Amino acid sequence: MTDDAADESATTEGDPPDGRSDDAADATADGGDEPSTADEIRWAAFDVLVEDGFDAFTTQAVADEAGVSQSLVHYHYDTKEDLVFAMFTNGLDHLTDEVRERADSDDPRERLLELARYMLRTPEGEGFQETVEFSRMLLEIEAQAPYDDRLRDAVEYDSEFLEGFVTDAVEEGIESGQFRDVEPEPFAVTFVAAIRSGQNRRAIFADDERVDPVLDGVVAMVDDYLGEGDA
Repeated sequence: MTDDAADESATTEGDPPDGRSDDAADATADGGDEPSTADEIRWAAFDVLVEDGFDAFTTQAVADEAGVSQSLVHYHYDTKEDLVFAMFTNGLDHLTDEVRERADSDDPRERLLELARYMLRTPEGEGFQETVEFSRMLLEIEAQAPYDDRLRDAVEYDSEFLEGFVTDAVEEGIESGQFRDVEPEPFAVTFVAAIRSGQNRRAIFADDERVDPVLDGVVAMVDDYLGEGDA
């Protein structure tokens, strides 16, 4: 990445990195039900990535999957890196929205457990493969983050969001006497890291039996480590 590109991709502190192309943003703003060409290209990119891996990921492969020309891919996404970034941040946006929906409970313990269940419990049927593929997409792209400033910033933002969600719940539980007095931030970092390891196991093995023990361990972190406070 050039210095100019890095400057253009820098995000305001606390703001999510913007992974949408102008075309995708315009399509969303229009509120139409029809997916934009940029959306369809991004979905095709997802299929190529989860089926063939990052080493085989090229804009030509994406064009072939989408049934469009390579030049049209580059019309919407200047480089392969721009397309990867858009795909990744779109996935993180979806993840963030789903987590925020689970912040409504007044019970801090239930908020933590619902987060763990959402992130680690794999649905049955068609939803199983979709969840595995989503986990693989995250794993493939996160592996490139050490070499790409924008991806690293996006990973950092996502981690800070999840850790903040957990920290807030732990602090509330301590104040109410539901949890014992612990350091909320180190707990949050460990809790999120455990969830991430479970997602990686799902991506690699596509087997619930490899993920269920992680979920059990995360639940134990809440019930056995945080335990009950003075209530």
